[in-house]
Amino acid sequence: MKRQRKSFYLTCLSPFILFSLDAHAKNPTSTEVTLGVGVQSAAKYSGSDEESVNVLPYLRLQNGGYFLDTEKGIGYEHSWDNGIYVSQLLGYTTGRKESDSDWELGSDKLKGMGNIKSALNSTTTLGWQVSSSFWLEGNIIAPLTDSQGMQYNAGFKYNLMDGSADTIVLSSKANFGDARYLNTFYGVSSSQSEHSGFRKYHAGGGLYSVDTDLTWTHFFGENWSSYANVTYSQLTNKAKDSPIAFRDNNTALTAGVLYTFK
Repeated sequence: MKRQRKSFYLTCLSPFILFSLDAHAKNPTSTEVTLGVGVQSAAKYSGSDEESVNVLPYLRLQNGGYFLDTEKGIGYEHSWDNGIYVSQLLGYTTGRKESDSDWELGSDKLKGMGNIKSALNSTTTLGWQVSSSFWLEGNIIAPLTDSQGMQYNAGFKYNLMDGSADTIVLSSKANFGDARYLNTFYGVSSSQSEHSGFRKYHAGGGLYSVDTDLTWTHFFGENWSSYANVTYSQLTNKAKDSPIAFRDNNTALTAGVLYTFK
C-alpha cells in the first residue's frame, strides 16, 4: 500500500512486509485472503516538496506459492529449507503526471514535463533468510510495455520484535537504476526544458536513493490486525541534483487495518 513511485513491488519493503515474510515461512496450501485499508501521507512524487494524503485499499490472495497482490502484482514465490527464496511477478508502475493527481504520482509544479506512462514490469527477487529474524534480498525490475529503464534493489529486513501480539520490522534498501530510468524520472531533456522552464539535466546510471522502513503490526486475534509504518527516503546526488527534485528526502506515514481469512 505504499504509494511510492510506483511499481507494484513494489518493491518488497512495504507496510505489508510482514505478509511477505510470512509467505516465505509458511506458503499456505489453502487459499488465504487478506483485505485491508490504510491512510497514507507521502510526497506527491520522488523529489517533491509537497505532500498528499490518500486512502489506500489492499487485497492479497495466496495459495501455495502463487499470489495476487495489489501491492506487488501477480506472481509465484518459493522458499527452501536453507533459507533461500525466489519470486517472479508481473506488476506495473503508475508513471507520473505533470499535474496534481488523486491516484497517481504527479504535481502541478511539473507542468511542461509531460506525463510518464504507466507500464507493466517484471520483478525477479532472490533472498536469503539468514536467521529467524534477519533477511537479505535483491530485486531486478524490468519494464515490459514502455522503455523506462531497469531498476535494481538490494536490502535487508530485521525483526526487532516478534511476539504473539506485536511485531516490529526494520528494513532498508538501496535503489539503483540505469541511465534510461534515471533520466525518465529525474532528467530534463531539451524539449522538457523549453516547455517547463527547468534547466536541462542528464543523470547517469547508478545509486539514486536509499529507503528505510519501520513497521509495527499488532494482532487482535486470528483474523484482525493493524499496522503503522514510517518510510524515510534519501536521494543521492544523481537524483537530488535534478531541477525537479525540490527536496532530497521524504518521509511517508501509513496506518491501517487488515483482515485475513481462509
